[in-house]
Amino acid sequence: MIDKLLNFMDFACIDPRMYWKVPTRDGAQLFEIQWRRDDKLRWRFRKVGDLLWELSSEQTIVHQLTERGIDVALFEAKLKSGLLEQVAYADRVVRDARTIMGPDAVEQAIADQRSFLSQLEDAIAQLTKMPTLGKPKLRVIKDSEEALHH
Repeated sequence: MIDKLLNFMDFACIDPRMYWKVPTRDGAQLFEIQWRRDDKLRWRFRKVGDLLWELSSEQTIVHQLTERGIDVALFEAKLKSGLLEQVAYADRVVRDARTIMGPDAVEQAIADQRSFLSQLEDAIAQLTKMPTLGKPKLRVIKDSEEALHH
């Protein structure tokens, strides 16, 4: 489940940064965990009081947290809670938009976006199914005379 939440975070998080404090499983230490949309490596964590962050990625964060004894189940619960707060906010935005712009306009915008995403997914699927072409055969031609004979 946490992998799905991490993927969802990258796709749907409204906030540019998210932050949590999570203890180790034994409660002996407390860590800060941060997600930042604007960084190539979006995840970072450190023991509370440390100066430097350890950088991480969506693919390695769970492993790194587990290695340091951080309570990953609690982190998952906090991550889910933070994302659900954003879902609730998005719901309010949609409800308010229906009131301000009318339900038909909002429903049409949602339908258009879904259609666009579906077409995009189909195009990506088609591109990934295309046969791979062999490596091009390149030759070095030393002078223009040789080029004329080939």
